[in-house]
Amino acid sequence: MAEKEDFPEIYSTRIMANALMMVGGFIDAYTFVQRGGILAAGQTGNIIFTSVNIANQDFNGVTAKLVTICAFAFGCFLGEIIRKKHRTHYWRVPVLSLEVIIFAVVGILPRSLPNIAIVPLLACVMAMQTTVFSQIEGRAYNNVFSTGNIKKAMVGLANFVTTHDHHQLTTALIFLQLVVCFALGAMVSAILQNRWGVTTIWWASGLLAVLTVGYAIAIYVRGQRYEEPK
Repeated sequence: MAEKEDFPEIYSTRIMANALMMVGGFIDAYTFVQRGGILAAGQTGNIIFTSVNIANQDFNGVTAKLVTICAFAFGCFLGEIIRKKHRTHYWRVPVLSLEVIIFAVVGILPRSLPNIAIVPLLACVMAMQTTVFSQIEGRAYNNVFSTGNIKKAMVGLANFVTTHDHHQLTTALIFLQLVVCFALGAMVSAILQNRWGVTTIWWASGLLAVLTVGYAIAIYVRGQRYEEPK
């Protein structure tokens, strides 16, 4: 029987990582426009917005932002617990499936529902996503925000310029691609929101559903090919 981490190349492929980056950008743009300027995944932004609001004694939306930050932190905690306790090759599939379901449900809920009832839920599952899908071809990355990815792209490029190591150039291009995919996800989300409004999130749910099914099938096929007969 193969070990439970025998298939890292499946969850850390560029296709998987780039698709998850698009989802990350898509959801942040969605909550920023549809949910009062709150970011589901970009907690640095939420911390800054909250701090400025408090300093200016403008408490409108502060509670929702604070709860969102806490929900994201809890999602990271929960994702790590799941990672350490899993007993099957398919352990990431339920995380993605939960995300698909929550995205679908959020699209049904009325725009009048308070932001505090929506954004923290999205923040939690986005945090779980970035915690359990944390590598691209053996390199650590984040798939729900881009600051770290920009830094790694530029560090890789600088290392290539100074050492002519083509491995560093590959790293730079991989992380630049991630940043572009995040931006594309945000732009597509903004365009679709002009027509679909709050139901725009169904597009992200659909993309993630396809990705989840493909990921599960890939695990099954790889398992059939490499696991020893029982």
